Amino acid sequence: MRSTNLICFIFLNIVASCFNMQAQSEKSIYTAPIVGEENFFEEKNGLVAIEAEYYYKQSKSEIRQWYRTTIHEAPFAGLDGDDNHASQASNNTYLEILPDTRATHADKLIHGENFSNEPGKLEVLHYKVNFNNPGRYYLWMRAFSTGSEDNGIHVGLNGTWPENGQRMQWCEGKNEWTWDSKQRTKEVHCGVPYQIYLDIEKSGVHDIQLSMREDGFEFDKFILTKDRNYVPKDKGARVTLLWTEPSYFQTIGASVIENKTLPVDDFPIEGTGYYKDTGGRWLAINPNKNKEASTTTDFTFKSANYDVVFVGVGENDGQSTFTLLINGTELGSYSPSLTQKMFEEGEAFNALWENVQLNKGDKVTVVSKIGSTDGKEWARARWAGIIFAPVGKGKEVKNLLLSHIKNP
Repeated sequence: MRSTNLICFIFLNIVASCFNMQAQSEKSIYTAPIVGEENFFEEKNGLVAIEAEYYYKQSKSEIRQWYRTTIHEAPFAGLDGDDNHASQASNNTYLEILPDTRATHADKLIHGENFSNEPGKLEVLHYKVNFNNPGRYYLWMRAFSTGSEDNGIHVGLNGTWPENGQRMQWCEGKNEWTWDSKQRTKEVHCGVPYQIYLDIEKSGVHDIQLSMREDGFEFDKFILTKDRNYVPKDKGARVTLLWTEPSYFQTIGASVIENKTLPVDDFPIEGTGYYKDTGGRWLAINPNKNKEASTTTDFTFKSANYDVVFVGVGENDGQSTFTLLINGTELGSYSPSLTQKMFEEGEAFNALWENVQLNKGDKVTVVSKIGSTDGKEWARARWAGIIFAPVGKGKEVKNLLLSHIKNP
């Protein structure tokens, strides 16, 4: 009997350990940021749109966390009675705060666990937004509410939680993605319009924060606008996500003094199938218009042998293919590896061809083909440019670590 009990005890411990390992893995996959601290959203003409999943960090996450759900993957994070709502979400991805232990009014309300009327106390998301135009910004959010206990959130600014960012509330538009901008008050529980806003006193980058009011809350996207009468439609305005300077390409291009560079600015885009992405930092392909693009420019540097480093971008929705040609002859092709983030630069996403003979006046051509992991969402074949390093220096340039750049 003792031996049977011991075996059962060991088995239960193994099961518990596996469950804990799975839970920790789920947290890592579905809660880790997919953009970095160097990323920020750009306000233009009094409006900025932000995808829920593009937070740069979570804080105060000991009790609850925000989890990503996509059309292909959903987290296992304790209680969650909802279906997957990603098919109609912007970017086919949304966030939900889990576990959801208070789905109905009959479920026990526990302050500081599944409910917080105090903003900034439980589970906070952080987004960096560059405001060019100070002023009052009204906040609209696209949320999916299935009941009366999953329809509230708080909004903060730079670590403060002003009264007019508290108790954002949804009552209408149940069981569908719904834009709203109302504040719950003692007198009007379903919310008063025009009372959810943030006052931006100075231009520059600010930290926009969202904190839990009720667990089980799901949201897809939010918009800040100076127009009091603005009402978002469908999936809302286009998202613009940028970087601080200098760029990764500029940094590794200058890492060896003899390097020669052809940034994307040196390549023509009219009629090529490319467009300038992220303020001109990359060239990219719009999947709704093209599946392939090609552009050519002249090699204007001294005739010699070079190590050629192509600086591409890893993306999370597909592996695009890049082909480099010299005077119409293929030098080589490669596909950057997939990334957990929406897109990412670094040594893992660059290509290298060593000891290549180039002559002044040669035609340098880049051909890109977009990739997809599911045939529905497509990578945009983003790339930053080409570096021509002295022979023997190419590996050093290609493999320059981002951590080394940030912390030399």
